[in-house]
Amino acid sequence: MSQQMTGRQQREREFFDEYWSRYREYAQVNLDPILGKEHRPWNPYWYVFEAAKNRYEAGARKLLDVGCGGGTNAAIFATLGFEVTGADISPRCVETAKQVAADRGLSDRTHFSVQMSEKLEYPDECFDVVVGIDVLHHVEISPTVVECMRVLKPGGVALFREFVEVPAFDRVRNTAVARFFFPNEKSLDPWAHITEDERKMNAQDIAAIRAMFPTMKERRFYVFARLDRLLRRPGEKSASFMEKVDYWLCQRMPSLNRLGGSVVLELYKP
Repeated sequence: MSQQMTGRQQREREFFDEYWSRYREYAQVNLDPILGKEHRPWNPYWYVFEAAKNRYEAGARKLLDVGCGGGTNAAIFATLGFEVTGADISPRCVETAKQVAADRGLSDRTHFSVQMSEKLEYPDECFDVVVGIDVLHHVEISPTVVECMRVLKPGGVALFREFVEVPAFDRVRNTAVARFFFPNEKSLDPWAHITEDERKMNAQDIAAIRAMFPTMKERRFYVFARLDRLLRRPGEKSASFMEKVDYWLCQRMPSLNRLGGSVVLELYKP
């Protein structure tokens, strides 16, 4: 990585270098979303994995995992059969991702490097699928999306899973009382890991992406499943009852979707 980093990028890099130095044991790979034994269309992460799996079955072979973190998602995509390229601003993330791939015998199908998402060092149109899971709220959104679409082949898809502001809920979330019980400032807590500069996407961010890529599809999740933070243990892997409730209600009352605090954006390149 030869480009000059901004202050924000440097802070993100330092944070995740420290995080993965402390919590290497949390780089656990859960293959349940791709094994086909069950489907969870109500869960945004499973939704992304299912979409990638469908692309692979349709002939896609090269996938970019932008903001790959500790490499657990890259290992899932490689297990599907993809040749996976992972990029992250943190050298310790890249080191961890390489080790995770090696531990699972996936080194021959994975390639990781330290890169900034806002200026990727890949040729134009070289990936069939680009995936960014929980990355846009850590970066400059528009430049990152433009770069991801630049390296995507015609006919390819970019999939982003993100947190998104919902004013009706976030006004309550940001009150002093809520922040006392659920702090949202910088934290290296292994389940929260909140950086100094991260922020949820908002309606303006999504509108800016849609203005650049008008065919973008937007799917919302987590209306009442926000309560899972109170009802479920951190790291719980069983299916969420509240996510199922959201799915059932939103199918019958589509207007509820706008209250979803998680979004999957699907961008297709003509």
